[in-house]
Amino acid sequence: MITTSRRRRTALMCCGLAVAATVATGCGASSGPPASEAKGGGILSVGVTASLGRLKSLNPLADNLYGSWIARQLIYPALVQLDGTQLKPAWASKWDVSGDGRVYTFHLQPGSWSDGKPMTAHDAAWTATFELEHAGDAAGLVSFALEGVKSVKAADDRTLVVTYEEPVAESVLTLLANFHVLPKHVYEPHAAGDGSKMTAFRPEDKLPVVAGGPFTVTEFQSDGTTIFEPNKGYYGAAPRVQAVGLRVFQNDEGLAQALRAGDVGWGYGGGSAVAASVKGAAGVEVVSSPSQEVALLNINSNPKKRDAPELREVKVREAMSLAIDRKELIEVALNGYGEPGRSVLAPFLATWIPQDLQPDPHDTAKANAILDELGYKRGADGVRVTPGGDRMAYSMIVWEEITRVAEILQKNLAEVGIEVKPDIAPDYTAAVTAPDGKYLDFDMAFSYWTESPDPGGVLRVYSCDSWGSVNFAGYCDKTFDSLLADQRGMLDQAKRQEAVATLQRMLLRDSRAALPLYHAETVHVVAKGWTGIDTDRFGPDLWTQIHRGQ
Repeated sequence: MITTSRRRRTALMCCGLAVAATVATGCGASSGPPASEAKGGGILSVGVTASLGRLKSLNPLADNLYGSWIARQLIYPALVQLDGTQLKPAWASKWDVSGDGRVYTFHLQPGSWSDGKPMTAHDAAWTATFELEHAGDAAGLVSFALEGVKSVKAADDRTLVVTYEEPVAESVLTLLANFHVLPKHVYEPHAAGDGSKMTAFRPEDKLPVVAGGPFTVTEFQSDGTTIFEPNKGYYGAAPRVQAVGLRVFQNDEGLAQALRAGDVGWGYGGGSAVAASVKGAAGVEVVSSPSQEVALLNINSNPKKRDAPELREVKVREAMSLAIDRKELIEVALNGYGEPGRSVLAPFLATWIPQDLQPDPHDTAKANAILDELGYKRGADGVRVTPGGDRMAYSMIVWEEITRVAEILQKNLAEVGIEVKPDIAPDYTAAVTAPDGKYLDFDMAFSYWTESPDPGGVLRVYSCDSWGSVNFAGYCDKTFDSLLADQRGMLDQAKRQEAVATLQRMLLRDSRAALPLYHAETVHVVAKGWTGIDTDRFGPDLWTQIHRGQ
């Protein structure tokens, strides 16, 4: 559904709440009833942990965690939405495709922004054009949703024409579920220059936020509770709840306690730790589904990086992968809710993953044998030394919330004579791409993705075009890019599957630019008594159908 990198640090949670104490209780004194006692459609309290859901901003171009993805579904219109992997209409009531499969024409429903200004195809065309122009820099954070798009133009106020570089199968349009239209009149004044003013813009500084989705924001707290109230000008069915409160918890146990107490209706993507903590508790249900996620250890693949050239050797990378105990990672980091990393594609995309691509086994003996054969001998401290005399000691960029994962990787690699020191970076992207987007400093970096139903989305992360933004390996291969572009236009499903398989082999076997670690199951915790919480859906209809009772 989503393609996102979890790469921010935890921040402290604020306890304040200015609107509807029913949304967030258990963080101090409360003057209202808990969410479970709300009348009518109810006030839905959605809990996320700071590591996954802290809201840095309501600007979709500036923040990419779960909280931001929840917010953009609620407040910004999308052309299409997803029911599982199936494409459904949203703002676009229908669409047509040209005979050559390159041009998709979307017919938009009439609507207005919450400030009363008309919501038109010109807003969508402007948003898309900006994102395409900035696909290679920080402002292009969500440009993957427009993969393969050549241009987006408004034929009139209610007709949007999306032209692709090459013919594309309709399944590629699932990426557009991640494309959220911004109000041009609000964002355009910040769009000049290199995009830095755009990413710095904070729409939450002036509330209520100008919205075109089913809700608008009336209260914003990055580390507390953000309040979403129905947008009266929404083009679609009115929300059935009175409000949604997106509540950020400092840690997993805080969210688990609120769920057990009935203060939170939905632990959104709560994860394995929360699920394990509430398992068996009355009034809540743990809902898991095939993983849409992948955790990766990326290795700097830029040939211009001067130090640690041995890290670019495929056999060294193979030895590192064999040294990793993926089962231990799953038990410790995921409480058993997961499976060993097999591909950059998540298990829910299994039809796109070739059968010969299986998880590397944990084989320390073989890993040591490979490194011995390459001539990397252990020093007195147990750390191997290259033939040139350099210790095999490297840094690994991580964020604070995955320290347990980092510790296991550190231990595993030490067993084969490779020293790794975690580097908790305040600005993950800047640390990986330094200096100035040239990828000359970092050695290894952990990344985590929740994926879209089309395989091209996460594969594009490793394209040359993604340098400086979401490419966390410094990988750039023109052959890879050419095939990546070609597969979008392959209308023959079998032919496209083979192309996608080849791309995975290039990335994971020929170069081993990324080492798949694990696929965490998609785990939500839902309070009983709520109707319409469909964890497989992504888009506005999910949020308008939720209500209390049967």
